[in-house]
Amino acid sequence: MTFKANDSLTEQIAQYLGKQIIQGEMAPGERIQELRIAAELEVSRGSVREALLILQRRHLVEIYPRRGAVVSSISAQDVRDFFDLWFMLLDRVVTNLAASWRNDDLARFFELMTELGECQRKDDLQGYYDNGVEFLTSLYSFSNNRYVTDTLFDLLPLTQRCLYAILRAGKSQMDSTHRFLEDLLKTIIARDSTKLRVMVAEFGQEYSKLAQKSAEALAGMR
Repeated sequence: MTFKANDSLTEQIAQYLGKQIIQGEMAPGERIQELRIAAELEVSRGSVREALLILQRRHLVEIYPRRGAVVSSISAQDVRDFFDLWFMLLDRVVTNLAASWRNDDLARFFELMTELGECQRKDDLQGYYDNGVEFLTSLYSFSNNRYVTDTLFDLLPLTQRCLYAILRAGKSQMDSTHRFLEDLLKTIIARDSTKLRVMVAEFGQEYSKLAQKSAEALAGMR
């Protein structure tokens, strides 16, 4: 792994481990071996411990006395509760964007939809996931409320974990996600806040059900 000078060492370790957890390379319930990771990354054990504390705050690991850190499991109820909150916040963001966008505010979303469409055609899960996450984070800056924005970014690792699990379940999930994003952008352009709220609520229920079906994998069950 090549570390970047503009990020703290612990943050880079947290991102490295977080990516493995989000993409299922580290299984739910798996014990995280600090010494092995420290040796693998050629960093101190203290830096790994600090990174694990960051991941605990991001809901990706649990830390237990005398047992150490393990990858967090997510139950169907956890998924349901998370999506209830996330889509409520997303509703705030997209309706605010629809009401307030100006000039080039939507340019990056058009670019991302083109890239997402190409990934969909190629059945490129990783590319679709990466561009989908960028689409979301680009949306977050339009909440017009710093507490909403901060909350969404705090929830981002859990969002990524659920999104990856859903997309990994099959191409049909990628296709339904893509249809939603296309319709979402069209409705934002039309500034139709009423339709946006209905769309987000309906898709939120559908996506929550898909994520709950993926909860067995997130809970460490095969």
